[in-house]
Amino acid sequence: MLSPKEYQTDATLMPEVQSSKSGAAGLLEQYGGLLGMSGNNLSMDQQGMIPPTLYPQIVQSLPFQLEILNKKIAFTRFDTTTTVYTFFDKVYTPSVFSYVREYSIGLPGKIISPFKPEAPEQPLPQGFASASVISVSKDQMEVIENMRERINVSLNEETGVINLTVKMPDPQAAAEVGKLGISLLKEYMTNYKTRKAQEDLKHARQQLEDVKQRFEEAQQKLVEFRDSNVNLATAKAQAREQRLQSEYDLTFNVYNSLAQRVEQAKLKVQEQTPVVSILQPVQVPIDDTTSGLMILIISSFLGLALSISFQLFFFNFELKD
Repeated sequence: MLSPKEYQTDATLMPEVQSSKSGAAGLLEQYGGLLGMSGNNLSMDQQGMIPPTLYPQIVQSLPFQLEILNKKIAFTRFDTTTTVYTFFDKVYTPSVFSYVREYSIGLPGKIISPFKPEAPEQPLPQGFASASVISVSKDQMEVIENMRERINVSLNEETGVINLTVKMPDPQAAAEVGKLGISLLKEYMTNYKTRKAQEDLKHARQQLEDVKQRFEEAQQKLVEFRDSNVNLATAKAQAREQRLQSEYDLTFNVYNSLAQRVEQAKLKVQEQTPVVSILQPVQVPIDDTTSGLMILIISSFLGLALSISFQLFFFNFELKD
């Protein structure tokens, strides 16, 4: 009866499988078993794809959890809109059992804590690079560990279907966190799959910008020369025009080639962007998973059944005596 209300939502995803194997590699995988060759390594050969078995580790990773905790969402039961971290750190009230545990098992820490120097509160890290060193406080880590228990990903290895489960004290928050979790998973897949194509596109755009400036300068010089030398009466003027025209043609050809390269890089990024089909979207839960009334009803029936069984057992035992 004293258990806090928890609401659970589920989503089912089907990631696209793109194999990069050539025809020979595909035949080797298909008939490798007949030839005595193992095809386990080949079966995971998907170009730039994150193995689905790593999805649970991605969800439990610190960067993923910090992305969730820094997100501002609505908690309708608590009539507030705040970040997930602020909700669990400032708004959410623990259950009675949490207080009992805190003042029983955690009592020594409560006694010692006033004598410890109080560390200044630091903001939750956000906007960091993937290769950076992340520093969090002990209190922040407790909230992170709490959130790790609330978001889970499971994989059906036979069908390749991914199931995302989110449990929160608020139904609307559970749905929003589930939607955010799907979005982050897609982002991780896309960044991992297209990172090389994105780098090529960025490099091609930088080159295009440099050549574009040179092309515009060559074009401007040719236009200015022709405006100031309309008749081109001298051979010197004609030679000057030919040189400017050659510079313009050269920069135009380079600019046009790089423009085509940028378009090809865009198409490559789009081609390599993975597709994730949502078989079952998240929905706002209607009933909580820890209903005190349901627990009371089940406990009452179990208690009644056990007491009747107990009485019948001793009644039969007395009759035998």
